[in-house]
Amino acid sequence: MKPLLSGTTRQRSSFRPGAHAFTLIELLVVMAIVALLAALLLPALGRTKAKAFNTACVNNLRQLAVATRLYADDNHERLPSAEILPTQPVDPLHPLPRICDVLAAQVGRAAGTNSNAGAVFRCPADHRGRFAAEGSSYEWNTDLNGQRMDETRTDTAFLLVKKGDFSGGVTNFVITMPPGTIPLLLDYDEFHPRPPKLGKNVAFMDGHVAPLEAAP
Repeated sequence: MKPLLSGTTRQRSSFRPGAHAFTLIELLVVMAIVALLAALLLPALGRTKAKAFNTACVNNLRQLAVATRLYADDNHERLPSAEILPTQPVDPLHPLPRICDVLAAQVGRAAGTNSNAGAVFRCPADHRGRFAAEGSSYEWNTDLNGQRMDETRTDTAFLLVKKGDFSGGVTNFVITMPPGTIPLLLDYDEFHPRPPKLGKNVAFMDGHVAPLEAAP
């Protein structure tokens, strides 16, 4: 005569392995939910990352504006002279230095290098290799080469004393532009898109940094 199974034994024998495993449909539903959450979160993460890059870029340009003023203080109020694109100098026989080398002493880096000490010249959104090629992600305004700080003027022009009548004589004049409107350095490329405006940051002579305003 076979012994009777105890209650515990009967319960164990009735347990079927895998009874609580996920079915294929349940697994697909979970994957769909995860994909949906990722699709919702990625744009927000992308915007956060872009905002962080833009903040770092603005801080870099603000430091470079200060470095430019320090350079002028040490050089009889004269602004630096540098190439707009060092890899393509305007006069190949007499190339000007890179702006990162001119301001090297003011930012604590060795001239002629792209060391970590010169990271202030690198925009974190520079994916086109401007820093690696030119030594800076930021373009120097070559119209300011050698000019006096806070005293930027246009080239001498002329104005008819009597409109439409050259016989009435002409007078020479210059236009002096306020420091708050004169760009020192700006992003080489549109590293920070802000449609429909251009995605560039600009450091101005008075030390403030602002987005480049697209022409109307």
